[in-house]
Amino acid sequence: MKTLLNTINKYSKLSEKSWEDFKRILSIKEYVNGTCISIMGQRPSKIFFLINGYARGYSISEKGKTYNRALFEPLDFMASLSALIKQEKANLAIECLSDCKLIEANWTDFLNLANSNDEIGLFYRKVLEERFIKLELSNTQLVTLTATERYLELKNRCPNIENNISQFHIASFIGISPIQLSRIRKKLYSS
Repeated sequence: MKTLLNTINKYSKLSEKSWEDFKRILSIKEYVNGTCISIMGQRPSKIFFLINGYARGYSISEKGKTYNRALFEPLDFMASLSALIKQEKANLAIECLSDCKLIEANWTDFLNLANSNDEIGLFYRKVLEERFIKLELSNTQLVTLTATERYLELKNRCPNIENNISQFHIASFIGISPIQLSRIRKKLYSS
């Protein structure tokens, strides 16, 4: 739990009382590689903080093609947020790409706490702001950077990503095929 508190305090400081209130709604869980912790087509009810491991947020097109829309690394917050906010079925699934240790909370409990506690509310707002900025940057990079540049940007952000998740998931996240990623890697690392 200390890892979570340290991460929260980077967004905004919590008093001891606020932290105690927050801890009451949290639980630590461990999941094995391949576990879906939020299922597409179902109404999600939880939010997650990734202590260790890697996960992905993905969707599936009407033709059955899978698209990785997010890669989560340690110290990331994860949720099918639009479905939680709109109280509808998720169009995003969250799957563990390795064995993962998470802290999770019921969404309604968290929202009630954020609405009644100004410190938790400020933390929630700051996380939303950061998520929006990351999403905006990701969308911009997808249309303005080459596949090689997107790959290098991901490697810069997550230097050990290739040691932790498959090339398939990396390729999907940057919007290319595994064969294209293999060619990019060969060109970069054979020079």
